Amino acid sequence: MQTPWQAKLLYLAGFLLFSPLHVSAQNANTDAAIIPSPASYPISLYQQATKEESHLLNGPEYVDIRRANREGHPFFLIDEKTPGSVQYDGAFYEGVPLLYDIVLDEVLLARNGLVLQKLVKEKVAGFQLGGHKFVRVVVPDTASNTALRTGYYDVMHDGTTKLLVKRLKERQELIEDQKVLEKYGPIDKYYIQQGTTYHQVKSGRSVYNVFSDRKKELKKYARTKKFNFRRQREEAILGLVLYYDSLTD
Repeated sequence: MQTPWQAKLLYLAGFLLFSPLHVSAQNANTDAAIIPSPASYPISLYQQATKEESHLLNGPEYVDIRRANREGHPFFLIDEKTPGSVQYDGAFYEGVPLLYDIVLDEVLLARNGLVLQKLVKEKVAGFQLGGHKFVRVVVPDTASNTALRTGYYDVMHDGTTKLLVKRLKERQELIEDQKVLEKYGPIDKYYIQQGTTYHQVKSGRSVYNVFSDRKKELKKYARTKKFNFRRQREEAILGLVLYYDSLTD
C-alpha cells in the first residue's frame, strides 16, 4: 500500500517525464536533453524521497581507491559533494548531494553523508552541478561517422549551433622522492554541431574549418577580442560559437 509521500512523488513524477538523449550518425540533436529550470517546480522531489524506496537509491556503491599520496582529485570542480539536480528514471530531483567522477564518467550520490553510490547511467538523462548542465549522449554501436562517444557532456551553448564539452581527467602514477604519487590532470574535449554532425575542435583553425561560410568575419572578431586558443581555449571556442550564431540567426 502506498504511503502519502509515495503517492505524491508518483503523481509529480508523471508530469516530469524526460527521455534520455540518443545520438545516431545521422542526427546528434541535444534540444530535448537540456534539463528544465528547477525554478519551474514548486518543491524538491528528492527532499520528499529520502527513504530507501527512492528510485535514486538503487545503484552500486562507489569505492574510492585513491592513494593517500596524491595531487589533485578525479572529480569535476571540487572534491566534495555539492547540491545539484538530476533527471533520473523519468523523474526530476533537485537538492541532491552529488559528485561527478570525470575519470570514470560516473555521477555519484552521497547517502547519509558517508556512503557514495553510483547512479545507474542508463537511467540518467542529465544533471546540473556547479552551474553546469550535463546531458547523457548515447551513441549506437553502429555509428561510425560521429566524433561523439557515449557519456556525459557539458552543454556550454544550446542555440542554433551547439557546443558540448567532454570533461575528463587523466590519472597518472609518478615516482617522487621514492614514493608513488598519484596525479590528476584535466583534459577537456570540445564538440561543435554543424547541421546534424558534431565536429571535435581544438584550435582556431579547426573552428574556422567548421564555420567556413563565415571564416573571414570570425577571424576578424577573434583578432578584435584577442582570443588565445592556447591559454584560454574554452573561452575562445565559446566566443566564436556565440558570434557565429549571432551572424546566422
